[in-house]
Amino acid sequence: MPNINYDYIENYLRKLKDIKDEKLRDMNDYAEKNHVPIIERESEEFINFLISMQKPKKILELGTAIGYSSISFAKRNKSIEKIDSVELKKEMAEIARKNISDIGLEKIIEVHESDAYDFLVDLDEKYDLIFIDAAKGQYEKYFDSALKNLKEEGIIICDNVLFKGMVAEDSLVKRRKITIVKRLRKFLKDISEDDRFISSVVPIGDGILLVRRKDEED
Repeated sequence: MPNINYDYIENYLRKLKDIKDEKLRDMNDYAEKNHVPIIERESEEFINFLISMQKPKKILELGTAIGYSSISFAKRNKSIEKIDSVELKKEMAEIARKNISDIGLEKIIEVHESDAYDFLVDLDEKYDLIFIDAAKGQYEKYFDSALKNLKEEGIIICDNVLFKGMVAEDSLVKRRKITIVKRLRKFLKDISEDDRFISSVVPIGDGILLVRRKDEED
């Protein structure tokens, strides 16, 4: 389903990068047939490119679903030693664990069945990269809580921040999504105005927010 770009652009980009891995292809097909939201293909390629440059060893993912993103990241980036992935729904967590086991990545990817915020409250680990892809209306709360778990030179990536264009254009907003849209707009505005961070919203997939702390050279 198209998000914020024209259909012909998305179709062209997806043809450029077919899913070569059979297991990931099967997972993508399963997600489409069962209406499970997973990362957009263009976003997957973009984030894997960032990971290939940053070479993070430890990643925290909020929002596992069926495990597609974490499996893609781990398979394509040998720098990754550990991914902690948090999923609220028991059924999704169980499917993700099976997918991870089937592909032989259970020593790298661990799925934690928990509310994302509750998990963050007691978490004292530090991560090179934090990927937020859970409940969109809670992004600001997740971000604020996860900041303590981000290494000084780490990056936070938030997916779906333009929310099918609704965040950028009032005429697209569906009534039942008003609260989520308002919260995402506030979150993006707050981040863009916060002098502690360098941030960028990339209009790819469904919109990706990149954030890192400023350093002495910024």
